[in-house]
Amino acid sequence: MKEFLVASASEILSGSVTDAYFERTEEILSKAGKNPEVVMELHVKQFPSPDYGFGVLAGTYEVMKLLEGLPVTVEAMEEGSLFFPGEPVMNIRGPYLSFGKLETAIIGFVAFMSGVATKAARCRVAAWDKKMLSFGTRRMHPAVAPAIEYSAYIGGMDGVSNTAGARRLGIPAAGTMPHALVLALGGDPATAFEYYDKYLDPSVPRIMLVDTTGAPFNETMEAARILGPKLEGIRLDTKDLAYILSSIRWELDRMGLKNVAFWISGGIDEYEIPIYAPMVEGFGVGTKIANAPVFDFALKIVEVDGEPKAKFSNTPGHKNVWRTESHDVVSLWDSQVNEGRKILEPVLDQGVPIKEQKSPQEVRSFVLSQLEELPLGVKNIKSPSKWEVIYSARP
Repeated sequence: MKEFLVASASEILSGSVTDAYFERTEEILSKAGKNPEVVMELHVKQFPSPDYGFGVLAGTYEVMKLLEGLPVTVEAMEEGSLFFPGEPVMNIRGPYLSFGKLETAIIGFVAFMSGVATKAARCRVAAWDKKMLSFGTRRMHPAVAPAIEYSAYIGGMDGVSNTAGARRLGIPAAGTMPHALVLALGGDPATAFEYYDKYLDPSVPRIMLVDTTGAPFNETMEAARILGPKLEGIRLDTKDLAYILSSIRWELDRMGLKNVAFWISGGIDEYEIPIYAPMVEGFGVGTKIANAPVFDFALKIVEVDGEPKAKFSNTPGHKNVWRTESHDVVSLWDSQVNEGRKILEPVLDQGVPIKEQKSPQEVRSFVLSQLEELPLGVKNIKSPSKWEVIYSARP
């Protein structure tokens, strides 16, 4: 049997994908007969870019799968929660040796998936009323395609192109047609359009890719001639040709095909979406989401055997976060803050799940509702104002 360079589920669950120094730490503590009860805090040390005003938390469900059955208790923000610099998103409490070497996997799940979800959310903010599809899994290792598509979807994408990812989400895979179809048929777009319509089920949207030959106007006219009123849309995978869309729109309208929607893909992200949004119905966003910058998460000890202890650059103590309409307050876990609501809640009690996981559709709705409520300045892509995070150690 062929083996790819991927870690198996059993290797991840056993901690075999850890970093060497965690194995050394485990060896030392075991030989010394030490196994302290610790609280470890997952927080972001640094956002990917100064213009990131918020993050979207993803990967907590994967962490729960990893820790289920272990003698640990976990408190976390809800999957899909918005988070801000400097605040904890998860606490893990238990004997260090029971989960210490899983640190690498825990950070990896959340850092990677939150990066993808946040990039998708930023694209959603930039193109609020436009449709968007995730097209980028071909740019990443195929083993993580379902994680990419899940994260992109909950972050705000309307659909995903990867078939395995779509199956995990319980939605149909989305997409149009590739240049490969045109080229495999001799480089003739007209034949490709004809066969696409002839051989695919009517439920598949008739959206034709019209830039294979570099002449999108001519290819669109061919698509209109062949499909007529069945033509639902056209897609340009070369954004530099978007200047021609006004001419295409004029001619399609003149032909009575006013309902044909325009789509653009090819290197699009939240910075370019506003440029093209007035011209199009939707976007295919690929590499920029699948290869999104990860968040610099750290999982650090903040309490040992009931005593607050931490690295000098971290604040010691078991904490919670209280959210108001304008800011967050980080407090000690047992403190009572007279504003907002606590957003870290118990999700795992001694290895037993105590909170039901939501469907991807429910998580996505939760993300979108938070984005709608977020102050405009904070979600401004170019130059966000900062959501204030206040630290208060008052009892």
